[in-house]
Amino acid sequence: MLNGLQSDEVMSRKLIFTVLACLLFLLAGCSRFNAAGPAQTVKVYTTLDKTFVAALCGRFAESLPQDKKIAFVISDKEDELEQADCIMSGSTLLQQKAAAGSLQKIHAEFADLLPAELKDKEEQWVTLFYDPAVLLVNQAYSRKVGQQQLLHWSDVPGQKDARIVMENLSDNESTMLFLAAMSSRMGQDECIAYLRQIRPLVRQFAKFPITPVRMAATGDADIAITRRSHVFKYLQNDFPAYILIPEEGTPVNLFGIGLLQHSKRQKETIAFIDWCLRSSEARTLLMTTRSGYLPVLPKGENGQAVNRDVLWTNTFYKSRQALEQLAADWLREIRLADAGEDAK
Repeated sequence: MLNGLQSDEVMSRKLIFTVLACLLFLLAGCSRFNAAGPAQTVKVYTTLDKTFVAALCGRFAESLPQDKKIAFVISDKEDELEQADCIMSGSTLLQQKAAAGSLQKIHAEFADLLPAELKDKEEQWVTLFYDPAVLLVNQAYSRKVGQQQLLHWSDVPGQKDARIVMENLSDNESTMLFLAAMSSRMGQDECIAYLRQIRPLVRQFAKFPITPVRMAATGDADIAITRRSHVFKYLQNDFPAYILIPEEGTPVNLFGIGLLQHSKRQKETIAFIDWCLRSSEARTLLMTTRSGYLPVLPKGENGQAVNRDVLWTNTFYKSRQALEQLAADWLREIRLADAGEDAK
């Protein structure tokens, strides 16, 4: 009888051990099934504000399922560009990299909605958003002359008593692209003639982007010619000036993304591109981060691309030499000549 009890006890222990082993196996299997694998890492090189880029990448990553997570590493250090998977920058750098054969073709669904002017002809980079040149008009001045008197670029020379402030157009990439886009649309002779018309009204050619914004806001100038991105971070409900985008169109800087040739993160990067183009969350971030940028697909997947006729881009001055020569012509014929300065 004792032997029988011992035998039953051994059998019970074996049964308990077997049940526990099965439970542990099932739990381990469930854990492996539910747990997210290691996130794929996408390295982004950018010339834009890192905080803005991080906000976009972070919101996209949050929108992904747990088992498809992506981790973004963002750098603005030029010596890390070649180790990146993609570049987020202005169109000039993207064009240079495409011409050098450093980018690969992007097969993004929503990039197909963009007109040819907003992407590389071989689709090696695409535009995500743009920064328009604007007129920042002092509210007091607008009440004085009437808001309807200033709706177009052609209205500016007629503001005979206006005090205008703008950046020096030969100072940096952004200002030179403004000049190149306006010249591409108007024709260089017509553009120079236009700028000569408004030259007597210009009180200052500013060195820093903030200066025109500050002067229009404080009333030290009536009209500032600037970029939407320079203004937007300072806008509040009681801001004493308003942004005007001329109805016929305006020079714009394009900002987009390119996928580097050596990258193995095509799938992840293209998913991010499509999200930036179609998602209402991405468009909201353009506002909440106060970037000042505008989306090229204003309604995302539910609408058409922005009207390309109102986006004036640099279509003529393709080389750096041509761009610098245009800036030098402006400096000689407008900036220095009309100011009575030595043009040498």
